Amino acid sequence: MTLDVWDKVASVVSGSLALAAAAVAVRRHLRDRSRQSWWSTLTRLWERETDAAIVHPHRFGAQVPPLSEVYVPRRAVPRLGRAEEALDAAQLFTGARNVLLVGEPGSGKTALIAYESARSAERWLRSRGRRRRRPVGPVLVRLPATALIHHALPDALRDAYGEAPLAFRRPPAPGVRWLICVDRVDAVADPGDRGNVLNRLAEAGRSSARDTSPCRILVTTRPLDADELATLGEDYPAYQLAPFTRADVTALAGRWFPDHGEAQGFLTWTHTQRITDPVRNPLVATVAALVWRNRRAAPVSRPGPAALFEDFVQALLQGGRGSLDATCRALRDHPPQGPAIADWLAERHTELVEVAATAAVAGADPVAEVAKWSAEDAPYPPAQHLDNWPQQIRDLLLATDLFRADRDALVSVWPSLIDHLAAGPLTRQWSPEAWASLMNTTSTRFVGVQVLQRMEAPDALLRDRLAEPSWAAAVGHLLVSTDVVRGTDDLALRTDVLAALLGHWAADPAGDTSRTCLSLLRTLATNQADRDLLFKIGADGNRPRAIRLAVTRFFRADGHGEVAPVR
Repeated sequence: MTLDVWDKVASVVSGSLALAAAAVAVRRHLRDRSRQSWWSTLTRLWERETDAAIVHPHRFGAQVPPLSEVYVPRRAVPRLGRAEEALDAAQLFTGARNVLLVGEPGSGKTALIAYESARSAERWLRSRGRRRRRPVGPVLVRLPATALIHHALPDALRDAYGEAPLAFRRPPAPGVRWLICVDRVDAVADPGDRGNVLNRLAEAGRSSARDTSPCRILVTTRPLDADELATLGEDYPAYQLAPFTRADVTALAGRWFPDHGEAQGFLTWTHTQRITDPVRNPLVATVAALVWRNRRAAPVSRPGPAALFEDFVQALLQGGRGSLDATCRALRDHPPQGPAIADWLAERHTELVEVAATAAVAGADPVAEVAKWSAEDAPYPPAQHLDNWPQQIRDLLLATDLFRADRDALVSVWPSLIDHLAAGPLTRQWSPEAWASLMNTTSTRFVGVQVLQRMEAPDALLRDRLAEPSWAAAVGHLLVSTDVVRGTDDLALRTDVLAALLGHWAADPAGDTSRTCLSLLRTLATNQADRDLLFKIGADGNRPRAIRLAVTRFFRADGHGEVAPVR
């Protein structure tokens, strides 16, 4: 081959190589530009999630470690499963299906979402958008259930994340899905609104169940009636957030107090105060750790979780006292009536926050309700002496660390503490009828739970009126709501309540109260221990025949060796 031919061959080869290199470069540029587009958009979301996990909602006079340092991994149990079937709750965030996660007040549902969102965001940020370093799992976004009261899920997401903007109708990245974490369905106080939210979630669940959908949905709530949760249907496999074990409490102590001696001192103190054996409720354990960190071995006012909450809330109010004092000084600058209002207000800090808490539980505006209360109860209307009285109220509530600002509204930081405060008036002036009304209303049910905790009510108080359908329903709701309340761990009491619910249902199956009793029985029957008690009632010859027959009617075989409520 001549030199001239070699030159032509070399020219063709080098040209081909250059063309291939250019094609690779263009392809890489387009890929990088595509990656940069979704990556830059989502980076803002992830940075916000990691920042939110650092800040603890309560200062409480001491340096509080971030959630990532003290968080104890949680377990979840299939709704009809046993404790030994529990799985790592983190698996619920990476599975292929929608999820309904139910947990009692203070069980850590919101904390779980915050923790897993922060962990997911950190993993994505470390990947820097590279395909080979991409983490397993979806991109998490959080949405309060109240956002669905007036909007369907796509519109609520657009309203919440429109500034990003995030395109939820498309995958967030190639081969990745969104996980929409809809938190606290129970916070929707109005039954009609809550029904709308559940229907919207059911509709969204049917869409997201398709393999082609870019979204999955995880819904959290406190216990609701079985009939309400049934709205979500089979598209939302249900799980129960497991309570803390002794090992979990020990792990929490070790994270909060790295010094072994201090951790042991904390555990001994909680046992002495009858706060733990063990603390099964993560919120109670967290409040105990905050109190111990701030006060060390000082005893609470009296033993038990309710007194712990009371001391904690009073400490928070004391921390916000400076704002109250400033408001009183401003009122005293407006004689002759201002000083009288200031004296009245200075003695009613707790009552003011109780009014706000009662409003928050009912889904009303805390600031507006406090303004109404002060106009009616103060010696003279404060708004006539302070032009910015609503803003003063807002500042007073924010200073307690019990509320936080959410756009133009105030929302509770820890709903269980708000329930505790709202329970104050009825605790001081007990009314069985008022308590039954609280328990038979979904939005106020956990206020009723707090009333019993604060009263340390004896079992006899719960048993005495089980012959009344509304009272039996109220105590049934108590059993559904939490197993930590004094007396509800007593098998004899649980058996009596189940028998009463069966009797009221059998007496008038078509009546409204009877349908409520049936719904409660279905809800309780998701727990194996209560199913066992129902079978014992059915086999107990000392029980009335109508109640034993009601048990037979209630259960039927489902074809898999299990039992299920009769529809």
